Amino acid sequence: MFDQHYEVLLADTPESKAIHYSIRYQVYCEEMGFENKDDFPHEQEFDDYDNHAAHFIVRTKRGNQWVGAMRMVFKNDQLLPLEKHCTLTTQISNNHLNRSIEISRLCLIKSIRKRGVDYINTLALANENEPAKDNNVIPFHRRQLLERSIIWGLIRAGAIHCEKHNIHNWYFFVSNALAKIILKQGFNLQQIGKPFHFNGERLPFEITVSEVLANPLWQHDFKQHYIRHSELDRFVTAHQNNHLIDYK
Repeated sequence: MFDQHYEVLLADTPESKAIHYSIRYQVYCEEMGFENKDDFPHEQEFDDYDNHAAHFIVRTKRGNQWVGAMRMVFKNDQLLPLEKHCTLTTQISNNHLNRSIEISRLCLIKSIRKRGVDYINTLALANENEPAKDNNVIPFHRRQLLERSIIWGLIRAGAIHCEKHNIHNWYFFVSNALAKIILKQGFNLQQIGKPFHFNGERLPFEITVSEVLANPLWQHDFKQHYIRHSELDRFVTAHQNNHLIDYK
């Protein structure tokens, strides 16, 4: 499902980073109210951590609708957000042999997340087995699969990026509900601290990149990895000429 309908881009240009920040503003300021809209008059949500982070965005292949985002904050010589917000039972190291990042700002727009309706507008695809109300809907019973597919696509892209750059350890804090979804998919999360309150109750976890990449989830989908936004034009031209280029 994911490779057929979506693609992940590494936001490595000012234009693509602006898209990333705009998605975050839409989700965290307008839709969820986690951040104060007045703090971001340009409608782009960002903070100091973005100065040392890698940013990913995901869009539909049909219509180029931006539907989600994720960032990876590099530890380098400063504390990760997780280290500032909770008390950990393990020390997060960072050296040339054991580099670490924190996954954060993983978000999907409301039309992907919303519940309680028979059909949702995803600007992506329609069910082949049921009549759709228009060309851009998906039945409600498949919404959960769609939502998780986009999450897995972002995680897969981040893992490939980390493998290439010799980053071994992932840290993040998530809600109990999302933790259960990740664990159910077979990811070997290790809880490294007690629950704490940050826009609701959150739990801190760690996992290695090798464990992420070893998950059987990637065997039948999520093969396209990601495209650098700075190389997007060349990528499109290459595919138009039926050339295969591996962007990792």
